[in-house]
Amino acid sequence: MKAKGFKLVSAGLLMLVALTLFGYAKEDVTLTIMWADWEPAHLLLKLAKDFTKETEIKMRGNFVPWPQYHDKMFTEFASHRTSFDLCLPDSQWIGEAVEGGHLLDLTDWIKERVDLNNYPDMVMRSYGEYPDGSGRYYGVPGLLDFVLFAYRKDLFDDPKEKAAFKEKYGYELGVPETWEQIRDIAEFFTRPDKNLYGIALWQAPLATAGLVDEFLGLFWSKGGRLWSGREKKVVGYLNDEAGYEAAKLWAELYKYHPKGAANYSVSEALTAMQQGLVAMIATYAAFYPALLDPEKSLYHDKIGFFTSPAGTDPSGKKHHYVQLGGQGMSISAYTPYKEECKKFLEWWLREETQWKFAEAGQITPDKRVVENDRFLKLAPINKVVRESLPLLRDFWEIPEYNEMAEYMSRKLNQACLGQITPKEAMDDIAKKHEEILRARGYY
Repeated sequence: MKAKGFKLVSAGLLMLVALTLFGYAKEDVTLTIMWADWEPAHLLLKLAKDFTKETEIKMRGNFVPWPQYHDKMFTEFASHRTSFDLCLPDSQWIGEAVEGGHLLDLTDWIKERVDLNNYPDMVMRSYGEYPDGSGRYYGVPGLLDFVLFAYRKDLFDDPKEKAAFKEKYGYELGVPETWEQIRDIAEFFTRPDKNLYGIALWQAPLATAGLVDEFLGLFWSKGGRLWSGREKKVVGYLNDEAGYEAAKLWAELYKYHPKGAANYSVSEALTAMQQGLVAMIATYAAFYPALLDPEKSLYHDKIGFFTSPAGTDPSGKKHHYVQLGGQGMSISAYTPYKEECKKFLEWWLREETQWKFAEAGQITPDKRVVENDRFLKLAPINKVVRESLPLLRDFWEIPEYNEMAEYMSRKLNQACLGQITPKEAMDDIAKKHEEILRARGYY
């Protein structure tokens, strides 16, 4: 009996080894993706069913409301044990995450597996590279997002409005090509007696989804500089003549906002357009569906979109930049499934997957998709997507971004409210930013 039992056990062990060697005893792997709780995340999980069919690796989502998203992710990072394997941090969070050692270094894998020619340099730099110019990558492009403008086509196309505008300003009313034209159009349509105002921009003194997100497109297009470059000197750069002119124009535009606009952020600007309170708004592209939803927008069939406009610096030189938003896709440094996560990234970056994402109305930075004319027919903002892609620029991605953005938003908000001058605001911001950087050892 003992000998027979030993033989049976031995045979069973041999069979188990054989099954393992030949791939019949695979580990049941489930990868968790952390992202904000919004439509792009749910679509990603839906598309990931194709990945599961192909690899037998299951996928699930851990989607967190935007206001809690950052803190939830970084609280888990701090524990060095994350409930997620993959994540999509906002572009400005990458420095904070890399400095903490929380993201897997993907440099070698990207060099072997990713064709960087498929993406604009700014996209790879903002969504994956840290520090800037280092050639070290910790993420791949996830969701492209950027600031665009929406406008009331019924107002812009009205013959009477067009005639009155040309008589007053000397040129045709149409989609604005410069920030100065934005100002003229905003002034023209500001009619408080009719409860109509020219424009709604994000003015809230917040680090995220606040004034800075929309000011910087104007600032850069007017020739503004956040700092000197690698040295990161701020005084004399951010608050030079171009910076002063940008802040002055921003404060001037505030005169054409609805009352109470000093606290406008995402939802307030969208609501102002949905209710017909304003002629134009700026917003991140990912939020555009809310403007075209007939259940939410009274003017859903009268709204068009245009690219954030160009500007000129004090010397008369033209500049054109668009504020980048969006998220890259990264791997938690603490996941036990690093190779499986890389398989997911590889699947995600396939042209076929990016087409499916775009066909569902979402925004990809993949040039194989965006530069194909079929892309233009998939969504009403896609002409703007194509125009904006080569114009993108992003702000600070260092860990101090939050403190720097909040201070800039607060000071420019004060300038809009007339509490300080635009020049005073820029001088204060430059000094404060240098204080922050000096205290953190940048110089």
